[in-house]
This record gives sequence, structure tokens and C-alpha cells, in this order.
Amino acid sequence: MAYATADELRRMLRIESFTEDQTATAELLIELAQGVIDDETGQALEQSEDSVTLDGPTEDDTHWQGGTRSRKLILPRWPVTAVASVTLTEDQEELVFGKDRDYTWSAAGILHRRGSEWPSHDRAIEVTYTAGFTVVPSGPKRLCLRLAVSGWDNPERLTSESLGDHSRAWSADALGMELTDGDRRALGAYRART
Repeated sequence: MAYATADELRRMLRIESFTEDQTATAELLIELAQGVIDDETGQALEQSEDSVTLDGPTEDDTHWQGGTRSRKLILPRWPVTAVASVTLTEDQEELVFGKDRDYTWSAAGILHRRGSEWPSHDRAIEVTYTAGFTVVPSGPKRLCLRLAVSGWDNPERLTSESLGDHSRAWSADALGMELTDGDRRALGAYRART
């Protein structure tokens, strides 16, 4: 799922209709803009199922302030909508979901260990879970379209041009798709946890 569609970009550009080549260009620009956003957030925002192997929490891990440190495990992507499996890698023990069982989970992407603690060694826990948004929020969608428009409007990445003795300068970034400081702050709400 893309953060925006070629038709939405066409409407923003106020173009009556796209040719087949223009549609392909629009889709490419949206894909590139989405990549800029994903790079900034450290995660894809669209919903997908992921399988990850995580290090167990340790006493000196600064992410575990204020509480029972080794009973919480933070998943890298969020929001979480489902957890398919949680397995302890050392003995391949698959844990059972439930508040009276082995673990529970929250939409914020926190696995809570029940009645025990998470193992604290490297590559200790395998998790298969579904995270991301079923519909990409309007803020990242707006940024994706704005970045795609900037790529459409300036495909040569021209940054300046002089008329006297005719000189030109081009940008080295990807099609002029640069985030502002305000964009970065806005996308901070969607950052992956590392």
C-alpha cells in the first residue's frame, strides 16, 4: 500500500488526466517520497506482518526506566494490531498469550511478560506481529504528496539559475525531496523504537 496514489498527486498538480507515462512517473515519485518518510521514521507506516529476533532487556538498558525492567519488551514497530507468536530462542519455547498465561501485548508495542522475566541475552526472543496503520495518517500522507509534487515540478533538481553568462546549479538530493525541520518534528510522532 502506498501512502498516496497517482490520482491524488494528479489532483494536487491540477492536471485533468495523466498519460500512462505520467502515471508511472507519479507512482515512482510517490514511492521515492515514501522512502524519504520511512528513512526519517525508521519504519514503514503501512500495516504489515513482521518477524523479528530481539535482544532481551538487561538491567543496564536505559530503555527500561521506572518499573520492572525485565518484564517489558518493546517491539520496534508500532502501532501493534496483532501478535501471532512469541518464542524464546534458547529452547524454542513458544509462549502463550493471556493475562493468566505467558505474556500480553499493547497497541503501543509493549510485550508484558507474566509470572516471569524476559531472558536478558542477545537474540533471545523471536516475535511475529502485525504493526502499522491500516490507513496512513493524514500528516505523513500530506508530506508524501508534497515531496512528490516537488519532484514533479523540478525533475532536473535545479536549485538556481542566472541569466547573465547563463549559469545553473543542481541539487544532489533525490529529486529535491527534502524534509524541513518542521516535517522532521511532525514525523517524530511516528518514529520506530530502537
